[in-house]
Amino acid sequence: MKRSLFAACLALGLTSAAHAAPSTVPLGASPTLGGGEYSSGGGITVAVEPRRTQDGQLALCGVWAQSDRLSAYVRQSARSVLQRGSLMVNGRVVHQGLGFLNRVPADTSYARSEASCVGTSLPWQSGARIDVRIPRHVVVQDRDGNGAGIEIRFGPSQAGNPALLSGSVLPSRFTSTKGTLSGKYGATRLTQ
Repeated sequence: MKRSLFAACLALGLTSAAHAAPSTVPLGASPTLGGGEYSSGGGITVAVEPRRTQDGQLALCGVWAQSDRLSAYVRQSARSVLQRGSLMVNGRVVHQGLGFLNRVPADTSYARSEASCVGTSLPWQSGARIDVRIPRHVVVQDRDGNGAGIEIRFGPSQAGNPALLSGSVLPSRFTSTKGTLSGKYGATRLTQ
């Protein structure tokens, strides 16, 4: 009894592994770009491409990047923005939530970036049209009783690569995410 249960579990595990998408792969020369921008400036780019799995299924592999200079209000919101997104194949949603994607620096090209993958239940389709959708939504809303305050929205971008958009009008020493420096009283401020 125990031996047959073990054999069944092993067979099921091997079958499931055959349908799995590769864990990471380098992106090709022309992935599909999507994403959007914040009303406060800057944005997120998602680069995705289809891949054929070993068993002939369709997998989607991709990366994401965000503008280097974002306001403090939105700097940590990318993951929640990505979780609202979806991937479509030929007009049909095949995956909800883009949190599985690898983060890479914003660049003019995402070719050869190490992309993470997710399998779909679809068979491989040469020439499949891939779309990235992230809905419009309010990212930050901080208002007082009189309605005064701040509201920052995320939505579609006319830019082909929204992560290359400048995020802030403040000098980069106040908005860059490349390092930190401790202040006089233990406060942290961003440096270039």
